[in-house]
Amino acid sequence: MSEAPSRQTIRACGACSLCCKLLPIAALDKPHDRWCLHCRPGNGGCTIYETRPQTCRDFACSWLAEPAVGEHWYPLKSKMVVQITGGHDDKYDIFIDVHVDKGAPDAWRAEPYYSELQRMSAAHRTLVRVFFGSRTWIMLPDQEIEVKRA
Repeated sequence: MSEAPSRQTIRACGACSLCCKLLPIAALDKPHDRWCLHCRPGNGGCTIYETRPQTCRDFACSWLAEPAVGEHWYPLKSKMVVQITGGHDDKYDIFIDVHVDKGAPDAWRAEPYYSELQRMSAAHRTLVRVFFGSRTWIMLPDQEIEVKRA
């Protein structure tokens, strides 16, 4: 069973370790979309929990930390890790990043997720981005736009 991060949370990870697969961890030289070598999903979680990098200590997916993120967003159920952060530039105050597991490519397009992502994108100065492998979409209230990378 994974333990919650050091950041204040309202829920517990339980058997979920999906962030250890979907998110990159520079301190461990771990790329996105690959299981961390120190993770035992569903079988105890992090094997270096006491000495894990600060990045891991500080991380809490938004399902763990945000009361407004519904139970259906539990990463093991939704197959997505949601990360809500403060804006990183002058244009947006809030970034909502949705990291989708490669085993469930259309999870973000299923309901109720898609409608919720559209609704979130309508909020003032909020940018909603969906990441799936090397692909990225920007959500708008009435459509999604795939961002082409160079």
